[in-house]
Amino acid sequence: MTRTDGFIFRARAHARALILPYLYGAGLLLLASAPAVAGTAGSPQALVTDYIDAWKGFYPSRAFAFGDAASAASFENFEDERVTRWLDMNARTARQVEHLLNDGGLDADTRVDLQVLRAQAVDEQATWREDRPLSQQPQWYAGRVSQALTHLLVRDQLTPPARRDALLARLRGVTALCHLGVERLEGGNALRTQRALRTLAGTRTFYQGDLVRLLQSWPDPVTAGAQNLATDSVIEQAIGEAIAAIGALEAHLEALLPSLPDDPAIGAGAYAAKLARRSGGQVTPSQLLDDALEEMHQVRTLMVAQARRWWRSQGGDAESSTPGSDDTLLARALEAMETDRQDTQSEFLAQFEGLTRAAEQFVVEHRIATVPGPTTLFIALSPPHFSGAAVGGVYPSGPFDPSADTLFYVPSVPDEAPPERREGFYRSFNDHFNTMIISHEMFPGHYLQYKVAVSEAPPVRSLFSNGAYTEGWGSFVEELMLDQGWAGNAPLTRLAHLRKRLENATRAAVSVRVHTAGWDREQVLAFARDEGLLAPQFAENLWHRAVHSPLQITDYHVGWVQFQALYAARGDGPLRDWVDAVLRAGPVPPSMLEPMLTY
Repeated sequence: MTRTDGFIFRARAHARALILPYLYGAGLLLLASAPAVAGTAGSPQALVTDYIDAWKGFYPSRAFAFGDAASAASFENFEDERVTRWLDMNARTARQVEHLLNDGGLDADTRVDLQVLRAQAVDEQATWREDRPLSQQPQWYAGRVSQALTHLLVRDQLTPPARRDALLARLRGVTALCHLGVERLEGGNALRTQRALRTLAGTRTFYQGDLVRLLQSWPDPVTAGAQNLATDSVIEQAIGEAIAAIGALEAHLEALLPSLPDDPAIGAGAYAAKLARRSGGQVTPSQLLDDALEEMHQVRTLMVAQARRWWRSQGGDAESSTPGSDDTLLARALEAMETDRQDTQSEFLAQFEGLTRAAEQFVVEHRIATVPGPTTLFIALSPPHFSGAAVGGVYPSGPFDPSADTLFYVPSVPDEAPPERREGFYRSFNDHFNTMIISHEMFPGHYLQYKVAVSEAPPVRSLFSNGAYTEGWGSFVEELMLDQGWAGNAPLTRLAHLRKRLENATRAAVSVRVHTAGWDREQVLAFARDEGLLAPQFAENLWHRAVHSPLQITDYHVGWVQFQALYAARGDGPLRDWVDAVLRAGPVPPSMLEPMLTY
């Protein structure tokens, strides 16, 4: 580790550059113990604890991602009997929680924990009974395969022997999972299946090349010295079997593909049901669409005002000197924003590292939030074989190991990519956007919100976090930081935030229209460019996100609206006290937060 200005940056060794993150889906196959059964009596806390223990047994990969070292050498087992028992347990847990909530006499924190648990139990039942991942979702298998080794390759909490055992178990689990997919998959969607094939091909290529090279740097588990794990015959055989199994699953999907429908819509009824569960029954598709369209109209007006502010900063003081219409002025300002950009991966990564340090310092100096130390971050470019490489992401530590690194994968494009692709990428991730988005991703956004939550809030809240809280808070603090003077509240940086706010509303509108009105790719791209003013990279990404994560992309706008309302009602107390109270509560539905914000 190297320490810089209070950070602990884990060295960007070659090993770290080769991993395959795409976190946290449902998990899979053959080595985990059977899930425990929650008791029918006892305290609310016992019910929560029993459920978490059972969840760790059913989803050991996710448990390990959240820091549970004991789960490293287990892998998911989705045999029919286990799935049935898991569903029965979730139904029973939901009933028990309902009984406890109706009985009354609970303190506010306990009620929140039980409401989070109930939402999790209901969602698990819906996932397995309605979505039918084992037979109808090729992308579900691909996600589990691609993430099988992610945290094993970046965590250093295991001894060399334990790490080898975990690697072997997970490779065998991948093999078993792929065999299950060949046996059980019989349907799906063509677009999602095509993405699954790309993900599987990337994972297979990784196993064939970079994984083997990576293992050459792993200490021998016996001597913990000689670097020869790559020549371990048992490991070598397990890698070969996993590669063959992935190839067999790819072949099975290729055979299925011609018969699969290419309409990505999940349907109006299913979409409404999922949105209701995700929002706690507070949002309907029609409400979301109407609100998103109104937000888009309002934000366009604010963007024009910032474009005028920028124009004046360039010397155009007189209104008559404005270059044409509002649309023309805004286009000029956006062009100026996109012109300020990096050109290479190394410069791009260095910019994000510097912005992260600067954002932490700004939050501390301006008393925006209390920042616990030390700051534990691993920052690296998203590997090219990572299916989210063009987007990146933040992957937090969990309540089982709060001091573990948060992984911050910065979006990337290869330096050797065609010039037009590189230009589109860096125009989208321009300097002003990056300066603005660091508040969302790091301080006081995702890094800080999870760092505080896993240390101070009950584990159930971080394990089963609410999307509107997570993305709503990230979106809200973009503006909060600018209001406090971040980056000098420069016009083009403020414009970048407003464009992102416009994008959030565009995401919500597109999500509803794709899945309830049958919008296709051309309609989405046209709307994203013409009405949402999205940069080229983000317009294309929006179509993929609408197809592959339709409910998640609504969280940004829905959560931002809720945090705006909470902030407006906060009173005159110090900003830092309010922010600290929000973060200490953990990622619960924003609708539950107000009575918890005592400070």
